[in-house]
Amino acid sequence: MNRTLIKTLIKPLFYPWVPFKLRRILMNSAKFITKKQPGVSRQRLSIQGIPAYQAMPAEKTSDKTILYLHGGGYVFGNENTHRQVVDGLALICNATVLMPFYRLAPEHPFPAALNDALTAYNDLLSLGVKPENIMIAGDSAGGGLAVALALELRNQSLPMPALLTLFSPWADLTVNLESHRSNAKIDPMLVPKGLHSCARAYCQNTPRNHPQCSPLFADLTGLPPIHIQVGSDEILIDDARKLHENAKKAGVETTLEVFEGMWHVFQLHSHQLPEATEALEKVSAHWCANKN
Repeated sequence: MNRTLIKTLIKPLFYPWVPFKLRRILMNSAKFITKKQPGVSRQRLSIQGIPAYQAMPAEKTSDKTILYLHGGGYVFGNENTHRQVVDGLALICNATVLMPFYRLAPEHPFPAALNDALTAYNDLLSLGVKPENIMIAGDSAGGGLAVALALELRNQSLPMPALLTLFSPWADLTVNLESHRSNAKIDPMLVPKGLHSCARAYCQNTPRNHPQCSPLFADLTGLPPIHIQVGSDEILIDDARKLHENAKKAGVETTLEVFEGMWHVFQLHSHQLPEATEALEKVSAHWCANKN
């Protein structure tokens, strides 16, 4: 997978005139260009009626569990688009990774995705998974959703996970940050108009600056440590920077890693792109350091 291929095959699908249903069909073709990583045990399952994909090392030796919330602008995403990063996290972090297929917009606007994410987290707790062994991770829209879920856990006084890991989080659905404009020409994947169309589909009658739609407008006090990774060449780099700054101001332990020359959620290409594998190795090291 390389920058030119992404710009040629993927970026056109993010333009607003591509219908969401067609986008889902076309994005599912990703299964033909991603590689199944050896040494991973995979299964489809149901979480309280929510379909999900689970991956774990064939020889897992830890109690670690990752609740992974996929990206896709809240309008698409499943194991066909995200299997490679989920499998990579399972292997590199020696963890069980559970990815629920939360309900998608525009058919199911906010807070449907958040409610499904909360159901999945509570199900892990009910199965006896200790919160200190859980990482909530997500990319793009799923990164914003991961923060929204942590806010909901805080608001309901529920047990917090050990860590939040966010890949290129989409944290401002008003799409009004400087990099949304300044990086538009160099971003090989995303376009601002496409973000606006996804935001409208997801938020609908809810203001786009609602703190659980756009966690950039939230009070992050009381959240667990946050680990953010972002590419230097993407329009969402300011989402990552501002979220990192807001977390620091709220007294939250936070780490921001910017990967030079990388694009939006390059971690999706684990096992194909060296920088993606390096990024996931940093996630594992950060988690181990946090646990210690």
